[in-house]
Amino acid sequence: MLFSKSYKQIILLFLALAFSNCNSNNAQLQNGNSLNLHVPSPDWQDQIIYFVMVDRFNDGNPENNDQGTGEYDPTDERKFSGGDLEGIIQKLNYIKKLGATAVWVTPPVANQWWDPIYEYGGYHGYWAENFKKTDAHFGTLENYQQLSHQLHERGMYLIQDIVLNHTGNFFEYQGGYDKDSLSKYFVLNKRTVPVTAPTQYPFNLNNVRDPAHRKAAVYNWTPAINDYENAHQKLYYQMAGLDDINTENIKIREVLRDAYGYWIRVVGVDGFRIDTIIYVEDSFWADFMNAVSKIAPGMNAVANSSGRETFLTFGENFIKSDPMQNNGDKEVAKYQGTKEMPALNSMLNYPLYYTIKRVFAKGMPTQYLGYRLNTAVNDSIYKDPYLMVNFLDNHDWSRFISNSKPAALKQALVLLFTIPGIPAVYYGTEQLFEESRASMFASGWGADGIDHFDEHAEMFLFIQNLAELRKNDKVFSRGDLKILQDSEIGSGVLAYSRTLNDKTAIIIFNTADQFILMNKLETQLPEGTKLEFLNGWDLNEDLIVGKNGILTLELPPRSAGIFYVSDKIEPIQEHKKVGAITTPLSGKKFSKDIILEGTVEDKNIPHFLIINGKLKYKIELKPDPTGNWKTSIPISRFGFGTSNHSISIYSPTQTLASSIHKFSTNVAVQGNKIKIKDAANDDSGLTNNYTKPSEENFKGQMDIRFVEVTTFGGNLQLELTMRDFSNVWLPPNGFDHASFNIFFDFPNKPGQKILPKIHTNAPKGFEWNYMFFGAGWSNSLYSSDGATKDSYGTSITPTPLITANEKTKKITIQFPPDSFGNPNSLEGVKIYISTWDSNGSEGGLRKITKEGGPFEFGGSGDPNAPLILDDISVITISN
Repeated sequence: MLFSKSYKQIILLFLALAFSNCNSNNAQLQNGNSLNLHVPSPDWQDQIIYFVMVDRFNDGNPENNDQGTGEYDPTDERKFSGGDLEGIIQKLNYIKKLGATAVWVTPPVANQWWDPIYEYGGYHGYWAENFKKTDAHFGTLENYQQLSHQLHERGMYLIQDIVLNHTGNFFEYQGGYDKDSLSKYFVLNKRTVPVTAPTQYPFNLNNVRDPAHRKAAVYNWTPAINDYENAHQKLYYQMAGLDDINTENIKIREVLRDAYGYWIRVVGVDGFRIDTIIYVEDSFWADFMNAVSKIAPGMNAVANSSGRETFLTFGENFIKSDPMQNNGDKEVAKYQGTKEMPALNSMLNYPLYYTIKRVFAKGMPTQYLGYRLNTAVNDSIYKDPYLMVNFLDNHDWSRFISNSKPAALKQALVLLFTIPGIPAVYYGTEQLFEESRASMFASGWGADGIDHFDEHAEMFLFIQNLAELRKNDKVFSRGDLKILQDSEIGSGVLAYSRTLNDKTAIIIFNTADQFILMNKLETQLPEGTKLEFLNGWDLNEDLIVGKNGILTLELPPRSAGIFYVSDKIEPIQEHKKVGAITTPLSGKKFSKDIILEGTVEDKNIPHFLIINGKLKYKIELKPDPTGNWKTSIPISRFGFGTSNHSISIYSPTQTLASSIHKFSTNVAVQGNKIKIKDAANDDSGLTNNYTKPSEENFKGQMDIRFVEVTTFGGNLQLELTMRDFSNVWLPPNGFDHASFNIFFDFPNKPGQKILPKIHTNAPKGFEWNYMFFGAGWSNSLYSSDGATKDSYGTSITPTPLITANEKTKKITIQFPPDSFGNPNSLEGVKIYISTWDSNGSEGGLRKITKEGGPFEFGGSGDPNAPLILDDISVITISN
């Protein structure tokens, strides 16, 4: 039912009066001093969020760490480490000094502490047993109120992570499921601690064999999802075995509104991040936000009653868009509702997150990001793109830096702080954390006995500087956005402008690991306009716009620069024309060697052909006395498959380039082939006594049966056929329950003998120069520079293309010539391949213990035992 604006105002006034007593009473300390719990909403587009996992951030009260049920052990990543709300309060000055203006905390509510079925703990906060009570490990209600008070006193804001889709795992179906006999296969999780069922009514009504419980219909009484692409399972089955709440039940909706309205009224929460939103029916969200009810009104009404006009709500979604498509953006936007039935006012911008990783971490075309930014900001898909929450890291995914390098992280952060949307920084990013859930405090898991609150750390100061920039000039939080140049070819130039009123900033990146030619950037500014350097590195001098508003520049590897457009006009130098490529290229697709002809204007100065903007692989032109030239480009220098390319003539002497010519190549998988057969069922480790994790989906996915190697010039394709194949967890690379470490030893090139992170050395006579790590959620390439037993080395791009075929059980990895520095041949290169499994989206490798477990390998009590389940004898490429 729709209401007029005036009628809505009457309702909100009524609710404000109803809750005013509650707010007033809860704003008093025991000593009588007032707590500053309720403050007006900020302009969210101008805010900077810092995301904290409560258990892993800081331990402010050691007395609440161990609750005596075996759930606390800071040496075990699965258990509580000791972080709490008091710990956050103690570090608010650290967070504010970084530049954040809001703190987002993982759910502080009472949780299931240990699940004996999955042998994992609820330290993270997402396995609730009571939605209206703080967890004993995190502190008291008073501690939480104090956090709100201290934030508000500093001009900062509190965002609480909430869950509405599920509780912890208190029941499940084992051995089968019969929807017509719900009691069959039903099992209560009786050994879970601290309770065997939720303590909050009506969520304690969780035994399907009890007629009263079943009639209450609090839960959907379903098993775990086994097909995440099945729309019905997605909404009504258990996500990861967690008890699925029946959110279509009107009474349950009321209980959930009451539970979360409580935290706004009593603690003064300023916004919600909402977990697992895609597993709840769409109609729920309009009701949750806007329901008119005396007992349990929607969140907007509760927030308005406490003086908050814009209560920020953003949902987790895991939704990606295909490159150069907006399919995922449209799906994300639907959770914001419609004009008639509004829902959330923001979302976590997952389509942008995936695209940032593709471009900055994997070296994919910068046009992917140009398109995504246009989609997010200028295509009117989102309700308000300036309220979307943009991020690089969180607790569900491996950290950005774990698959890239500091320079790439810096570039991604510059983007995050200079585009529309609210930047969110995950704790530890400022300290270059690689582990997704490591602790900041010395005694916590993964901290190695060191406190990590270093305010002088390079990345801390870098983020601090960006935050100051964004807060001091609203052109970065409110300005219009326009893409000036990007590359459809691969890594390289990305440039955009931000304009607010009469001020314009221009941001320029080179995402490649080598020098790139930025050819004819169209600034649309008067020639001679001075671009004043503001921030960045390796692009740290003022720039002068050339003739016709064009800017041509050699961009250093992984450089970035932020510039203000000034009103100063400088004189510019006149140049001759550089020459031309006369061979017709437009619309041409080549599958054989390319013959090019052309001319140069001044044959007395050097001229080069630049392919795809890459100056490292420039081809020197040798004109005849009349200025004409001819050259050949072997087709093997381009990667397998169909790809687009660009080429131009460049005169470094004049910093002048010709027009860009575009063409494409179609390189068939061809060349030298080697096929290796491996024994079946030998996936038992180097000592033949390892066992796979006991969770039912682990089968023969790590058992290699065949390897086929194809080389063509500098191209390499590896085709791995596995004994079994699965993708039950919807990994982006198309396969799960397996990871691959692949090492390459190039002849006559010194390398490393130690194999990073898998606790062993290379086979005899093998020194690796490059290594590839591939899993369902990750594919990364490294050089051996800087590699240690705990570090892969130096991340390099472009990353290989990885595809999976469920029917043939094949995983195919294609390395373009650029991956290995564009060699003419791979003759003599040796390859060593081994398998294990990673921790899914969170990253890192699964542990091995003597007994093993649902998600741990068994067979060795040595924590440094080799992490290899199957391997292939060294393969040597020979023609």
